[in-house]
Amino acid sequence: MGEMQMNDRDLRLLRFGASGVRGIVGQTLTPELITDFACAFGTYVQSGPVVVGRDTRKSGEMVKSSVFAGLLSTGCQVVELGVCPTPIIQFMVRELCVSGGIAISAGHNDARWNALGFINSQGTHLDRYQGEEVLDIYHSGEFVKKPWNSLGKIERRDDYLPTYLDRLCGFLDVGAIRGAAFKVIMDPCNGAAAGIVDLFCERLGCQLIPINNEPTGRFPHDPEPRPGNAGQIASIIKPVRANVGFLLSSGAARVSLVTDTGEAVSEEYTFPLVLQHFLGRKKGPVVTNLSTTKMVDDIAQRHNCPLIKSEVGQSHTLHTMLTEDAVIAGEGCGTVAVPEFHPGFDAFLSMGLILEMMALRQKRISELLDELPRYNIVKEKVYCPPDKVHNVMHEVRQEYRLKKPELSDGVRADWDDGWLHVRASTTEPLVRVIAESNNEETARERADRAISIISRLI
Repeated sequence: MGEMQMNDRDLRLLRFGASGVRGIVGQTLTPELITDFACAFGTYVQSGPVVVGRDTRKSGEMVKSSVFAGLLSTGCQVVELGVCPTPIIQFMVRELCVSGGIAISAGHNDARWNALGFINSQGTHLDRYQGEEVLDIYHSGEFVKKPWNSLGKIERRDDYLPTYLDRLCGFLDVGAIRGAAFKVIMDPCNGAAAGIVDLFCERLGCQLIPINNEPTGRFPHDPEPRPGNAGQIASIIKPVRANVGFLLSSGAARVSLVTDTGEAVSEEYTFPLVLQHFLGRKKGPVVTNLSTTKMVDDIAQRHNCPLIKSEVGQSHTLHTMLTEDAVIAGEGCGTVAVPEFHPGFDAFLSMGLILEMMALRQKRISELLDELPRYNIVKEKVYCPPDKVHNVMHEVRQEYRLKKPELSDGVRADWDDGWLHVRASTTEPLVRVIAESNNEETARERADRAISIISRLI
């Protein structure tokens, strides 16, 4: 069982990391593998209580059943939340003071994929060392095996949304938001936030125009919040005179924007927009990763706040946030976390803070975005078999060695007018190439040059 029995093609489609494991259902993410990973996690938390929730993917029931089998066999008491956004699963781990959680969601990946996201007792994803411990247990196969009279039990909880929304509303200036009476379009992509966005808007006094708001798991577009997937919102926002549009990932950790003018904005703008507002509320260290727009650098400098850059990946970013006692963290994929609320990337919090900013500043979202420093960013990805990643990254390092690049996470080279970051993805068999510059042509040329190096070797 496990990856040792899989062929090379299968291995390219199964991804392990500190945050968990993900793969294509029916090819690499099998019931046996899922159960073994759940056994490993149950062993890791020493048979303590575990919160489990999932998004709406068609494979969710199968994955959930396999997770339950593994956890119950190790004696864990399972708190089942059913279909639930990932940030709320993380929130409830802390709220219920349990040993950990498992979020069954592949986030931005398409419907073929699913994943187990492992959550520690702090309500955030496992750090590198915790993740390695779970992997060691998995590979050893030395799981806790409880007898028939000591197996775990399942407790279904359906009362958690009011608790979460109460806490969120207590963190926001709800009076200002309700007073603005915004009209908002939201597209949760028929994912875990479907239906919950209604309650969210009701609490904030917003008139909701929902799109793809049924928890069916039939994704009408890729569940990744970026301009290419925001066409439905962009096509109606001006005719219905909405104030802002929000596009969510299937697990509701990520969010991107559509302005009142109909512009589908890059997901890179979510964190800088929230950051510009939040640092006016509370100053302190800011954390982002090496692939996030320079807008973050500029805004942190404008507020005289230190900026710390981590490796790419939510686990790295969030644990850097905690260890550095940062007030906020975010990435260029449309994610924001505020540890004062809870230490997880949360689209509901991001949307709430953006609405609060609009209400307090009494400005349209398009006007607020115009206040941000704008750069030109190019994001590309190149398929790369895992067995060729080492050679590819070695050649990239050699190509840019005179720039004295940052090598802690792939290769990042910096120029006066921008930067280039080339790194192997931890979630897909890809090499990601991101370039940003004051000049669009320069960003494109730098990205194309890196792509040509990679393409020669695969």
